[in-house]
Amino acid sequence: MPVPSPSHHVRASDARRLRDLLRIAVAGRGRPGDLLPGEDELMVRHGVPRSAVRAALGLLREEGLLRPGPTAHRIVARPHYPGRTAGTGTGTRVPRWLERTGIAAPDVLADWLGVPVGTPCLRTECVSATAGGGAVLETHYLATEAAALLLAVPGTGPFDRQLADAGLRPARAGTRSGPVPADPDSAALLGVAAGAPLLGAERTLTGDDGRVLAVSVLRADSSGTVPVARDGAAAAQPDSSARTASSESASAGVLSGR
Repeated sequence: MPVPSPSHHVRASDARRLRDLLRIAVAGRGRPGDLLPGEDELMVRHGVPRSAVRAALGLLREEGLLRPGPTAHRIVARPHYPGRTAGTGTGTRVPRWLERTGIAAPDVLADWLGVPVGTPCLRTECVSATAGGGAVLETHYLATEAAALLLAVPGTGPFDRQLADAGLRPARAGTRSGPVPADPDSAALLGVAAGAPLLGAERTLTGDDGRVLAVSVLRADSSGTVPVARDGAAAAQPDSSARTASSESASAGVLSGR
């Protein structure tokens, strides 16, 4: 059975986004038997209440990645990433923008972006249409310099078009993807049943100078997906040498024990 939606005291989006970052940590460096930090430490690192931490851990348990222990959750499996494509919004429909928020980068996100922990970052989120007729929930993160350029352009079109309009043209796109079940929050936003199979992906867009421009967590309705590179990333191809969320550094500070 799918994990119930968090109570009204928990923002479902906070639990989902924390789940995404912890999932990246588990995928990047976690091994069966490793421990995640305890609830108190996760609260401090990610700036969320205990209820959101518990909801996020519950989503990972439902996915079969974690098992609760006496002091912390233990990893029992790592996410499976068989593919290198992702569903991203196209220019055929204006996305439904949900949020633009400034945050201080926690350890997983900071390593992924290549910035110090606590660096101010921009988080944007939208639901957009894919070329195949499906829908994709997109959560994007940018560090300070790229965020300032993005915020200077109109925020109405697809994210990758906004990047192009801001002059942020990636040279490489590193992506990994695999099947994930739809949690209740994502399911409601995408218009699918809770537990329905989605294409889950993490994408890294890197500039000519090797610096990361933006990183993204994508959850796409499997009825339609498109290649990872869109608009401003048209020249970018999935590249195993690019800095991706699968690098071990993306979870170096997250696991508390083996």
